[in-house]
Amino acid sequence: MLTSKPSDFQPSLKDEYLSQVANWLLDEWYATEDDLVRETDGPYTRGTTRFGRQKQRITNEFLSQNHIWLGLENCGNDLVFTIGGIPCRFTNDSATTPTKKAVLETHRYQMPLLEEAEPNHAARFCFVVDSSYGGEESEPKVSLLGYSSTNMLVCQWQSAQNVRTLTNIKQEMPAAVEIAKPVVVPKRRLADDDIAASV
Repeated sequence: MLTSKPSDFQPSLKDEYLSQVANWLLDEWYATEDDLVRETDGPYTRGTTRFGRQKQRITNEFLSQNHIWLGLENCGNDLVFTIGGIPCRFTNDSATTPTKKAVLETHRYQMPLLEEAEPNHAARFCFVVDSSYGGEESEPKVSLLGYSSTNMLVCQWQSAQNVRTLTNIKQEMPAAVEIAKPVVVPKRRLADDDIAASV
């Protein structure tokens, strides 16, 4: 188990910022799981939808300008965003045995930090949403993995234990009220109205 945290190498990677990004990624992970429940939804549709929503959420949070520490270097499918100027990527993968390019390869926007890094100094960072963390039916966890210029994992941050709170989002329906049946009668004109209407 690694004892070093990303902020030990890059002070801009504060726990509060990492937690915020982890929450965004998990919000979209859960929303996708809740939305895609049809029998025609499989791992592929869930995976691509989940990634697209997570990518768009980070982009939207940047565009909102509510987080001065959040930047955006590249908004393509190989999204690179910055936390306090430190380039980061994200993926849905295994944190212990990653297979995705976002974890295994250095993006060109991450190169300058790697080139300046000291040996065994974390300079390439990737958030990993890992749903296989505790077994088949476990809740996902988010880790931020920090790699050195030699692709050695030198630090790791992990999100707090997730507690998913379910609430009723539909308003309570008011009780039914009995209403009498309306009385419908034909409209009749009085004789004086007929004379006034002809003048």
